[in-house]
Amino acid sequence: SMRHIADVCNALARIPQPTIAKVRGVAVGAGCNMALICDLVVASDNARFSEIFAKRGLSLDFGGSWVLPRRVGLHRAKELAFFADIIGAAEAERIGLVNRVIADAQLDAFVHDWATRLAAGPPIALAQTKRLLNNSTNITLEEALDDEGAAQAVNFGTKDTVEAMTAFIEKREPRFTGR
Repeated sequence: SMRHIADVCNALARIPQPTIAKVRGVAVGAGCNMALICDLVVASDNARFSEIFAKRGLSLDFGGSWVLPRRVGLHRAKELAFFADIIGAAEAERIGLVNRVIADAQLDAFVHDWATRLAAGPPIALAQTKRLLNNSTNITLEEALDDEGAAQAVNFGTKDTVEAMTAFIEKREPRFTGR
């Protein structure tokens, strides 16, 4: 049902930690938008993308009307949705649909590296950063500054911030625990 689709998209978007979509091959329609809902999108050099809905007599779905303008701007989103053309990985990267395009043979290792780096990062601060960035398009600068201040108040109260400062002084990499 459409409600189930919305629930899946919302659940993916609401994961507090950064998410990575790894795209290999063809991502069209729902598959394309599920990938785009993730915070970071890494595609193999053979990946292809399309908002195929118009060619099927349908309007955007799976969060496409929300995520596309945020990724590529309103006018480019309209072009992708109205014409439903299939675009290659290089074009997807050029217009901002994906973050990186990696040779297919290195895709798994690259995504693993990014996931490892994120997992080693400060989970509370990363979740705060994700929330701040996701909310930024709907608020004023003044509201963003207030939100950032509130987030930093939370961050300064964590053991992870103490660990980061200690590691900086000791000239070593921090070991974050999410506390």
